[in-house]
Amino acid sequence: MAGQRRKATLQDIADIVGMSRMSISRILNGKQQTSPEQEERIREAIAATGYRLNRAARALRQGSILPTIGLVVPAFADPACAAMAEAVAEVADEHGALLVVVRAGGEAVAIRAGVDALISRNVDGVLLCGPSPDIDGWAEDADRPVVAMAAASASRDELDASARSAAGELFALIDGGR
Repeated sequence: MAGQRRKATLQDIADIVGMSRMSISRILNGKQQTSPEQEERIREAIAATGYRLNRAARALRQGSILPTIGLVVPAFADPACAAMAEAVAEVADEHGALLVVVRAGGEAVAIRAGVDALISRNVDGVLLCGPSPDIDGWAEDADRPVVAMAAASASRDELDASARSAAGELFALIDGGR
């Protein structure tokens, strides 16, 4: 495409700072020490090129798996679900996971379709926010964890704690299945 920039690579960083690509890799992965001045030059080269670490590629090289979780919300504007989604995103970040959010409305059929859409994209587990129909049968059909979070009228702190608890439960179920 016209105007599309090529992604910066470790080699680009290495060329700028005058080091080998492997040295840059080891420094960024914390496996090699360098001077504060050299670290600053590397940070400047990263900023100048727009280099971004590819976490998926890193996980593949290290033999680990990056989890992906899904969140089904009735509406993006729902204040309770928005507060809970923020807490879930923070827990996902803490686990190095990707969070995929689907807006499904409040009807049982739409919620189930949202769950199915996430599962078809191979998420490791799903959280439901808001009024959730009975999900016991869904969890069996899903072949992966599905956890409901009630988004009743509550304080921001209570919503945050509830979402963190549900997300923690989901990650425990995911980790238990591996």
